[in-house]
Amino acid sequence: MSKLFVDEIQPKTTGGIIGVKGHVLQVKYFQLTTPQTESVSIGDTDMAVTNFNVIITPNSTSSIIKLEANIMYESANAPQDTMWFFYRNTTKLGATGNLGSRKGGISSGVISYRDNNASTPEFATLAYFDQPQTTSAITYKLGVITSASNSLFINRTVSDLNSGGYERGVSLISATEIGG
Repeated sequence: MSKLFVDEIQPKTTGGIIGVKGHVLQVKYFQLTTPQTESVSIGDTDMAVTNFNVIITPNSTSSIIKLEANIMYESANAPQDTMWFFYRNTTKLGATGNLGSRKGGISSGVISYRDNNASTPEFATLAYFDQPQTTSAITYKLGVITSASNSLFINRTVSDLNSGGYERGVSLISATEIGG
């Protein structure tokens, strides 16, 4: 994480701060260290993952918010048909344009082993640069879409036995404000 030095910020007349372009102004994050199960009741429907959100209030309308998420999970079925993305409040962020019936998202770096849905977790790493153009509080959430109803076992494997072959992990979401 970058350090923010006092001489790298300038006071605003309203009492807030404006950062120097390109400098980190603030970082907000949520980190989950315990297991959680997320039920997807309807396939091919965007949904927010429970508890995976972070609230940030930008200092300037020209700020850029860098979103990052790392999630360790195991899918009960069809991990290859899972896409991850972010929401800005209720707006889905990710692939745009004419998607047709394709799933849209960000989902860079999904690693899965589809022949084993009991003891081999999947991992997804996401990053996205957002330009919200506001100084109001924003809630960013982690979103997911899968091809069918499904259970996602976050920070654990499906079977979760107390044995060396059944991993547990940590997942997180963060929002970093960069002066624009």
